[in-house]
Amino acid sequence: MNSVKLKIAKGVHIPFDKELMLKITLCIAWAPLLLLYLRGVYIRLPFIGQDNYETAIVVSVVLPIICSLPAIINRFCLIDYLFYIINVFYLLSCYVFFPENKPYLDEYVLFCCFNVFPYYFVGRLLDIENFFKTLIILSVICIFADIYYYLIFSPQNRGASEGVLFDNMYGAYLALPHVALMMWATLEKFRIWKALITVIGILFLLSCGTRGTFVCLGVFGIIYFFFYMKFKGAIYVKIGIISAFALLIATLNSTMYYIAQFFTDFNLSTRILEKFVEGDLGNDSSRSILRAKLEHVMENGDHFWGLGAFGCRNYNIVYPHFLPLDFAVTYGYFIGYILLFLLLALFLYALWLSRGSKRQIFIIYMFSISIIKLLISNTFLQEPYFYMFIGVCVTEIIINNETHHVSFRDAPGSH
Repeated sequence: MNSVKLKIAKGVHIPFDKELMLKITLCIAWAPLLLLYLRGVYIRLPFIGQDNYETAIVVSVVLPIICSLPAIINRFCLIDYLFYIINVFYLLSCYVFFPENKPYLDEYVLFCCFNVFPYYFVGRLLDIENFFKTLIILSVICIFADIYYYLIFSPQNRGASEGVLFDNMYGAYLALPHVALMMWATLEKFRIWKALITVIGILFLLSCGTRGTFVCLGVFGIIYFFFYMKFKGAIYVKIGIISAFALLIATLNSTMYYIAQFFTDFNLSTRILEKFVEGDLGNDSSRSILRAKLEHVMENGDHFWGLGAFGCRNYNIVYPHFLPLDFAVTYGYFIGYILLFLLLALFLYALWLSRGSKRQIFIIYMFSISIIKLLISNTFLQEPYFYMFIGVCVTEIIINNETHHVSFRDAPGSH
């Protein structure tokens, strides 16, 4: 695609080319939540309406991807395509080797191949050092879109509010990356507006009634607070944060009462608050029973190669809620633990290579919203950020190899 400049004002032009399309594609990948709200816009357009809004959403996603292909293809190497092909091939091979999984494969195969696995390429393409501000803007929009939906739109529409009265895990984990990013932005360069949006985002997560998101946020926040918060005046911000937590603890009962009252007024979940009051926050909601059942199945049957993709569903278990067991159940203990070791090695090596850069913080950030999440909930086969995390780590290794190759080629006596 040749570059075309769109004039938006006198002397102001936007280059409309493959690079712009690539940026739009990355924005869509980062904020898929906005596609849910875009549906409401399309439905109200007279030339789209109820009959064609789904097609319009698909076109909104596919068109930028197709237009950005010329900019994308040359940025990948053979190992990138092999990684994607191997994942797709394994999933399809389960039809042959694990035929009992067919109903579940039929349900999720397209979602995995076109919505989950491609996030590896997003991780390979996303340059956090140049894209950070754009991601912040998108995350702010996503947080306020959630606030509008759950605090204004949903209470006025009974059908929309029924699903959020007790536990809105789906909405919480969709919002998690955006709230975590705003926390990062606040701790990196403190501004009042960033802190306010972060607090609003945290309150939204609290209203969703899901504990796992706070574990992910806590891991990233604690690591950043102690190891990366080093800007000028950071000591004062740290004192302010510690003081705020101390004040919160000192007034915990009254604070929780007002928050619970606010959530109740807007038909939001008070599940976490109730669990805290009852001393039940540590309850694993029978997850240990499910894990024990899967371990029993694996140890008392011919399952060297595991149960295959989504095989645990044959035992009325949606997923193991624990990444190491998820790997073992999917691939078998031997292959599963080898892959788990390689994943850990990839993470640590990428972390070491990126030391002293913003990319290292991004790796920890991705680790917090993907790996930590998978230790609590979901399955890696349905977690886009898991594959994005792998892509980010692989990018670091490739950058290092290219740098060393250039250094060796330009060294005296190398010609």
